[in-house]
Amino acid sequence: MIGNDIVDLYLAEKESRCHRKGFLDKLFTPAEKSIIENATAPLTMIWLLWSCKEAAYKIVHRATRHRTYAPQKFECHLTNVSGNQATGTVIHDLQPYYFLSTGIGSCIHTRAAVSHTLLQQTAAYTLYHRTPDYAALLHTQGILQPGQLFWKDADGIPYIRDSYSRDVPVSVSHHGKYVGMVMSTE
Repeated sequence: MIGNDIVDLYLAEKESRCHRKGFLDKLFTPAEKSIIENATAPLTMIWLLWSCKEAAYKIVHRATRHRTYAPQKFECHLTNVSGNQATGTVIHDLQPYYFLSTGIGSCIHTRAAVSHTLLQQTAAYTLYHRTPDYAALLHTQGILQPGQLFWKDADGIPYIRDSYSRDVPVSVSHHGKYVGMVMSTE
């Protein structure tokens, strides 16, 4: 299973209330708050950790079909932060979810998977264009091929139906001017 999240850093800075009293306490564990406080760019670190939590949450939602707002139940552990990439795990109910986050322009795009191997077998697309018509955007970008169909089930879980009528799980996110998508390459 896969998930992803994207954060438009310009919009997040403009609209967020992360400087309000109690904001960090509601979203982050003590260990995560320590990472944020010690970061050279604390605001970017807030959105990196948030993006990782959201990507893992989408995996859990896909598996359980339950929508729950419990960000402290998803704890981020950074393995490596180098240049414009970060890797690590998000732990939820003792289950690790592996992630890779990339900074592209003024956004953070995170993809996550239930295993490190599956994470390596994903393709991520970061698009600078927000539209409610994902199918048209995916066609325009050459991601959705002729004969393929982008659709969501009753729980809002996205898929691409291929030309053999197989449903391939995908994860789609949007924020501000950005759309992010992750799909399995296997």
